[in-house]
Amino acid sequence: MNPPILKIGPGNSNKRGSFLAVRTGSGPPDWIALHNGLSIIGDDKDCKSKSWKTTNLKKHQAKAFDYHEKQGGLACVLLRMHDKSRWVLPWKILRPLWEKNATLNINKLKDIGAFNWQIKCANEPAYDWLTPLLDWKNKTGEQNG
Repeated sequence: MNPPILKIGPGNSNKRGSFLAVRTGSGPPDWIALHNGLSIIGDDKDCKSKSWKTTNLKKHQAKAFDYHEKQGGLACVLLRMHDKSRWVLPWKILRPLWEKNATLNINKLKDIGAFNWQIKCANEPAYDWLTPLLDWKNKTGEQNG
């Protein structure tokens, strides 16, 4: 999902649909998903170094996560680390660390209860973040709102 913009002029005449624009506000988190009546909002993050700074999740994104969970939804960060491992960080786990401006490496991710995506099938390159997130929600009895 893109931040709000204001069209201010024509773009490149050689590119159809092109226009000049400026951002007029902060953008929402990257995506929203609906599953069996559960609304899930999330942001995708990449980490090229051995540690990910929680400050890479911006204040307006955290505010959207808080609001979404207050309304009964679930929020999470999908994090890809330097070694290509993929992690699901539910906002309930991440929020206290985000408040402390923590830095997370792979060992810390394991310690805090973050979990890996699942490989869907041996011959499939796709990964599944939803199943582990729902398993966590059911196992912890996580109730939002």
